[in-house]
Amino acid sequence: LPATRYACEAYVRFVVEQPLVAAAASSLTELFAPAIHRERISGMLANYDFVNDDVMAYFKRRLTQAPRDANFALDYVKTHAKTQAEREAVCNALIFKTNVLWVQLDALYHAYVEGHIPPGAFVPQGN
Repeated sequence: LPATRYACEAYVRFVVEQPLVAAAASSLTELFAPAIHRERISGMLANYDFVNDDVMAYFKRRLTQAPRDANFALDYVKTHAKTQAEREAVCNALIFKTNVLWVQLDALYHAYVEGHIPPGAFVPQGN
């Protein structure tokens, strides 16, 4: 989806342009990933015929990788965000990342629930 592509590009640009402590902090959404991925895996496998264990391999790997990555980032941020300005940048980075995720969800909802699929995007069978 164009909005998802745009959001991802904005996130990559953010990570490249921000100080390392803020860039690392933006990944702290991974703290919540295992629970989300468990739910996503079971829901996708139960509700979509074209989804199988191979399709879900990335999310299955994230069940163990995400906690490791998030704990590394959290330790890094706690060690290196020493000033008030750095701590504020950490909070703002996390807010920015959640906004990126919301944009992606909004795009999916608009396209696949409301039925406004943009040209060139995936069209589920039956639409």
